Amino acid sequence: MRINPAANGGPQSVCEPPPLPAANPVPAPASNPPPAAPRGALKKVSFGGIATRKDDTKTAYPVLPDPQGKAAEIASRILERTEQFEALKGALETDKAELKFMVAPHYFAVNRGRHEVPSSVAVNSPQGEVLVTFQNRYPLLPDETGLLPVLGETATQSLFRQSFELKIKGDKLPAGQTQELMDRLQALFAEFGATDALEVKEGVKPVDEFHAARHHQLTPEQNLALEQVCPIVAMVKTKGRKSSGR
Repeated sequence: MRINPAANGGPQSVCEPPPLPAANPVPAPASNPPPAAPRGALKKVSFGGIATRKDDTKTAYPVLPDPQGKAAEIASRILERTEQFEALKGALETDKAELKFMVAPHYFAVNRGRHEVPSSVAVNSPQGEVLVTFQNRYPLLPDETGLLPVLGETATQSLFRQSFELKIKGDKLPAGQTQELMDRLQALFAEFGATDALEVKEGVKPVDEFHAARHHQLTPEQNLALEQVCPIVAMVKTKGRKSSGR
């Protein structure tokens, strides 16, 4: 109860409602922690900071002078025939993929439980027999993520393993210590009984500066003669080269 002075000078009592209880703060919803990345089923080797190869960007090239248009005529035939060939090749590859898709269920069903599995399934047609062959070759998968839902962890670990091919660029090694490094590498692999895992492909190759230096250190005649010994790799490309409209 609160006492207020009345306007006529007398005391007047005024009843006021009791104060409301303090509102309890609404707890903020607990934020769920981000889901942890799925743990890989396969034990893998880490390659740390070993550089990965990057794709080259498109480059502008010098244009061959062709006043009589003979080279352009050949180039036109190449583009036209390439387009026809790729259309036929694409249709053929589509038919092969569709036939494999149709045959695969029968292949797995008829060979269920066999220890010696025939490599092919025959498909007869009025034009003759076609064999759909299932080779013991499989693509390299980036990881086991797609395998785990199908096989489970135990089967994935028993049927798949990490695969890699580690190459050493000899021309990137320190010249004065290359032999010592190779000797230590062979000794290390011998310690683990894995010398058969080491393979080397050796030969003679131009130095890094050769491709540019040949054009100002050798005459055209020398370069043509060198083609008989160390030919430059050349390809005719038709993909990704759009017409300029000229």
